[in-house]
Amino acid sequence: MEPRIKPFILNRTDERNTKSVGGILLYAALFFIVTRIAAMLLQKSGAALYEWGWGLDAAGMLGARTPESMVSEMGWRAVPHVLLLAPFVEECAFRLGLSFRRWHIAAGLGALAYFFADWMLFFADVANARYWALPVWIAVAAAVYGFTTDGFWLSKRDRWLRPAMWASTVVFASVHLLSVSALIWGLLPYALLYVLGLFFSGCVFVYLRVNLGFGWALGAHMLCNLPPALFLLGALYD
Repeated sequence: MEPRIKPFILNRTDERNTKSVGGILLYAALFFIVTRIAAMLLQKSGAALYEWGWGLDAAGMLGARTPESMVSEMGWRAVPHVLLLAPFVEECAFRLGLSFRRWHIAAGLGALAYFFADWMLFFADVANARYWALPVWIAVAAAVYGFTTDGFWLSKRDRWLRPAMWASTVVFASVHLLSVSALIWGLLPYALLYVLGLFFSGCVFVYLRVNLGFGWALGAHMLCNLPPALFLLGALYD
């Protein structure tokens, strides 16, 4: 019997059997719009509670990176970074391996290692951190590809796919807390609201990755980052 309640988006792994490409894209777009509005309302409500209860500007205290701060740090490179580089690296790190093909797993785990190495070097004030972190990507990818087999990963797909979809989305949202400069325990509830929208965006990217392919997820991620990129352009020429 057809279930009355459809499963959550992160449990939908075989949509191509029941939906057209257009149907999948429409569902993803509706989910994104509804959850983005809900996340924004929750974040605004959380900020209002901090202001009303303790007289605190939670958003300002959290120290999230703004277009102005990114332009100050990176100049014009902030625009291609947000629009092209960040989506590509994040899609590789968090969603490329969801095909459970060996070279996708290898490249994805390498990208994940690169992602964290880049952040560690950045926080250590190493100049050109993203370039120094590239050998980490290559080394991890080569090790995974060289010491595992296609059969090993494909044999795990049915059992591990849905947990991997959930885990990649949670980690994707959580690592964006690295971009805030003043995370303390008192601000943790607001910080979780801050990344809630990113969690829902990650749900959409995973859904598209699993049901349509990597290119669709990457395109959606770039489209999602287009408004911030336009804000960066505005800050650049302000």
